Amino acid sequence: MSDKFCAAKEGNYPHTVEGIKQFYDEWAPNYAKDLTHDNYTAPRWLAETIAKLVINKDANIMDMACGTGLVAQELRQHGFTNIDGVDISTISLKFSKERGIYRRLICDRIGTNKLDIQDDTYDGLVLCGSLGQGHLNQECFPELIRIVKPGGLIVFNVRSKTMDTYEKFKDGKFDTDLQELVRKGLWVKEAYKLIPDLVLNEPGHLYVYKVV
Repeated sequence: MSDKFCAAKEGNYPHTVEGIKQFYDEWAPNYAKDLTHDNYTAPRWLAETIAKLVINKDANIMDMACGTGLVAQELRQHGFTNIDGVDISTISLKFSKERGIYRRLICDRIGTNKLDIQDDTYDGLVLCGSLGQGHLNQECFPELIRIVKPGGLIVFNVRSKTMDTYEKFKDGKFDTDLQELVRKGLWVKEAYKLIPDLVLNEPGHLYVYKVV
């Protein structure tokens, strides 16, 4: 599925929680096939990044906004066995469950709401391809930080196009808000990389933060 077609398809749904849920519920049966065909490299990049930094493969890993399990599949190939996932799409979670990779799957929205997860549960958290208009924004990070152990890592990506055009992200707003969480003593920036072909053959930003 080309990026242009994907955008047109998503445009048929309102950018609300229910609209996005419906979009991914309906796309779930073909999601993996469509994105694999388009050389969707972000899951591999994020899994490789966290695998280099989290040496213990028995670590507890959260695949946030896990969809149909593309990231978890990559994490499993790197030896991780304790992987949980959260997503709002019930149909996507059905496909994730069929992969037999996840220890626990939770159906819930991701934002400022408190998830059914205890504080300081995970050694690492991956958020892949889910930040942008109609999806998640930087308001979700305090809740993600809450469920990651001190010293644990949060790895996520943002498309360059999204960073340049989305009102909540552009003109440096995204990085300013990330830095504000640093100022509050919630996390510290560990790494950053601009990758030319991170998402659908387009550039994207990859971030690594360590929870304090």
